[in-house]
Amino acid sequence: MAFRTNSSIRLKQALQAGLGLERAFYHEVTGNIIVPGQVRGIDHLRDARLNKGLAFSVEERQKLGIHGLLPARVKTMDEQMELCRMSLSRYKDDLNKYLYLTALQDRHEKLFFRLLTENVETIMPIVYTPTVGLACQKFGLIYRRPRGLFVTINDRGHVCDVLRNWPEPDVRAIVVTDGERILGLGDLGACGMGIPVGKLALYTGLAKIRPNQCLPVMLDVGTNNEQFLNDPLYIGLRQKRVQGKEYDELVSEFMEAVVKRYGQRTLIQFEDFANHNAFRLLNMFRNRYCTFNDDIQGTAAVVVAGLFAAERMTGKRISDQTFLFLGAGGAAVGIASLVIKSMEREGIDSRLAYDKIWMFDQEGLLVKSRIDPDTDSHRVCFAKEHNPAEDFTELVKEVEPSVLIGASAVAGAFTPEILRIMAENNERPVIMALSNPTALAECTAQQAYEHTEGRCLFASGSPFPEVQHNGRIYKTGQANNAYIFPGVALGVIVSGSYHIPDEMFLEAAKALASQILDEDLSQGSLYPPLSNIKDCSLQIALQVSEYAYKNGIASTYPIPTDLLAFLNSHQYDFYYRSALPITWKWPKIDQESTCQQRDIIFRYIPESQ
Repeated sequence: MAFRTNSSIRLKQALQAGLGLERAFYHEVTGNIIVPGQVRGIDHLRDARLNKGLAFSVEERQKLGIHGLLPARVKTMDEQMELCRMSLSRYKDDLNKYLYLTALQDRHEKLFFRLLTENVETIMPIVYTPTVGLACQKFGLIYRRPRGLFVTINDRGHVCDVLRNWPEPDVRAIVVTDGERILGLGDLGACGMGIPVGKLALYTGLAKIRPNQCLPVMLDVGTNNEQFLNDPLYIGLRQKRVQGKEYDELVSEFMEAVVKRYGQRTLIQFEDFANHNAFRLLNMFRNRYCTFNDDIQGTAAVVVAGLFAAERMTGKRISDQTFLFLGAGGAAVGIASLVIKSMEREGIDSRLAYDKIWMFDQEGLLVKSRIDPDTDSHRVCFAKEHNPAEDFTELVKEVEPSVLIGASAVAGAFTPEILRIMAENNERPVIMALSNPTALAECTAQQAYEHTEGRCLFASGSPFPEVQHNGRIYKTGQANNAYIFPGVALGVIVSGSYHIPDEMFLEAAKALASQILDEDLSQGSLYPPLSNIKDCSLQIALQVSEYAYKNGIASTYPIPTDLLAFLNSHQYDFYYRSALPITWKWPKIDQESTCQQRDIIFRYIPESQ
C-alpha cells in the first residue's frame, strides 16, 4: 500500500529508539492520513477532513467515542447531499449562498467537494466567478476563519518561517495573488484572498487534486484603494502599495521559501497580478520554477480552444482569421501570444501572424509611436506602424476582423453598430466578450445574437442564460479558465514537471477542443457543458502529462504504462470511508532486525483515500 514519507520516518525513528508504537506518532491529522486510533472523540466532528456528521454509523460512534454527541439518526451521504441542495436553494442572495458553502467546507470537506463536483453548473458560479468578485469586495465583512496564508511585506527575511506555520507538509499546488487586479474590480488588497481560495476549490472539485495538497497565499504589500484604506473592516495592511525593489525582494523570497519548504516541483500559479508585474514576474520565474500565470496563459488556452472549435463551423483555420482585441492587457496579450504559436504550428511565418492581430486599449490603437520598448516589452511586438486611431467603431470598419475579442472590462463596448458591422463582413463572425464579472462584459449574449442575425459564434467570460432568437435557442459557451487550469495542474503535479512551457497550454487547448461535440456547436456553444468539465480536466491532464514525458520535462519515473490509470490513482475521493480504527498485528522487532525485515512493517501504513 502507499504510505506517506513523514509517517514512515517517524515510525522508523521511534522503533529504532526502542519506543513503543504508541510513541511512534503524535496526535496529528495531516492531509489524507488518519493515524489509526490516534484521533478520538469530538475531534472527529471538529476536523472537516474527518467529519461525516450524521453519516457515522452506530459502531463508528461507539468506537470513536462520539456516541451521544450526535442525534440518533444515521444518514447516508446521498441524504446529506439532498439536504445541502435544499438548504442552498433557500438562499436568494448569491453572497449568502457563498457563505453557506464556505461554512460547509469548513465543517464537511468531502461533502462540500462532492456537492460541488456533482452540481458544477449551479455551484461553480457561486464559489468562483461571478460571485467570488462580490465576496472579495465584502471579504472584511464575511471573514470567519483562517483559510490560506497571508504573507506581508513586513515578513521579508522570515517568509520561510511563515510558510512553516502552514500545518500541511505535502503541498503540491499554490495559488498566489497580491490583490492588485482582482477580476475587473481593481485593487482589492488583502480582500483578494477570495480568488486563490476559489481557484483551489476548483482544483479539487474539477480535477480532484487532493485538498491537503493545495495552499492559497496572499502577498499583502498594501493597497492603493482609498475606500479600503478608510474602511474599519479592511483586513489587510493599512498602507499604500509597496512597489520596486522591496516588492521584488518579497516575491523572490517567497518563491525560494516555497522550494525550500515543499520542493522544486511545487506548482505556483500567479493570479490577478497587475499587468506591470504579471509579465515581468512570469518572465523572471518561468524557467526557474514550476509556475504559470493563469490570467495570461490559462485565459489564452481556453480562448484558443474556442477558436479551434470555431474552425469546425467557419471552415477557417486560426491562421485564416483576422483578430481585433479591445483591451491590450495581460489577458489580451496572453491570448494573442498563444494564437501566434498556433499559427506558427500551421506553417505561417511569425511576421505574417503578427500582421493578423490588432489591439485597441483606452488610449486607442496600439501603435509603435506610443510604445516604450522598455516598459511595454510584452506588447511591443503587437504594435502597428499605423496612424493613431481613437475610434473603435471606425477601426472595426477599417480592419474588418473576423474575430472580435473583448478583454477591456468596459461594459457595452461592443455596441449594436459594431456587432452589425461584424455580421456584414463575416458569414460566421466570432465574438468573445470575456470581461468578468458579468456586469463588465463587452456585450450580452442576447445582444450578440440579435445584432448578428443569430449567425455569430459567441462566448463570454461569465455565464449568460439561454437566448431565444428567431425561433432558435442558443446556449452560450463560457470561456472560463476553469476548463483549463485544474487539468493543467493535475497533469503537472502527477508528472512531476519542473517547468510549464507555453506549448503545454496549446496542448491543453487542443484537448479541450476535442471534447466539444457537434451538438454543442449546433446550439451555438464553443465549449462543452460545464457539467462535463471534470472529464475535460482529466483529458487535459492526460495530454499535458504525455507532453511532459515526450519532451523530458517530467520527473516522475518510471513512465506509467497506463497514464490515465496513474492520473486516476492520484485523485481525491469525495466519498466517505470507514472511520473505525484498524486493529494491527505487528511483528516483533528488535534493534538487530535487518533493514529488509523492518521495511515489511512500513508497508502496513495505509494512505486513506
